[in-house]
Amino acid sequence: MKNSRSEEEKKPTKERIFDVSLDLFSQKGFDAVSVREIAREVGIRESSIYNHYHNKEAILDAIIDYFKSELNQSGLPEEEADALMEKGPEVFFKVGAKVYINQINTPKMEKIWRLVSIETYHNQKIREFFKTELLEDALTVWENVFRIMIEKKMIKPLNPRTLAYEYFSFIIFLFFEYFVLKYNDDFNSFMDLALERLGNHTEFLLKAIEV
Repeated sequence: MKNSRSEEEKKPTKERIFDVSLDLFSQKGFDAVSVREIAREVGIRESSIYNHYHNKEAILDAIIDYFKSELNQSGLPEEEADALMEKGPEVFFKVGAKVYINQINTPKMEKIWRLVSIETYHNQKIREFFKTELLEDALTVWENVFRIMIEKKMIKPLNPRTLAYEYFSFIIFLFFEYFVLKYNDDFNSFMDLALERLGNHTEFLLKAIEV
């Protein structure tokens, strides 16, 4: 425990504020945490927070920006995605499922996903982020994937938007199942199970739509 604490204390103050805020926000929700509480947990004066962040809202902005950056960096490079596509839908979706699971299989990302699940209902900024970044943009990506597969005659010529909904809705279900219903369960075990279930769902969908 001492080693862990000393490692935390070696981090720059701004990073410690970020980490402590994320811990508290993911446990209690954004509105229930005060700047004073953040400062106390970091071990600094409350006024010192404002040397790094203008206010508590700015810390939330930094968390969202970090989340966006991690999601953007976790996708496959375009050339690699094209090569996987040529190997067929099964290979493409199997690798895609692993990429998705890896996006959230870190302690920091787990806390942010939890924060999003808590705040989607009453925080306008996070609700818009969830709606735009995690739903609409993701659906557009998968719609394009299915459109390409149709053009390559890998799957039946069905509505690609509908196929995107059919595929991605199960991912959203897994998200809520863990981060809302089973948050206190073992995270790594859930990730293994989620990957297996997502694979089964994909196999079921592809059997219905492959040419």
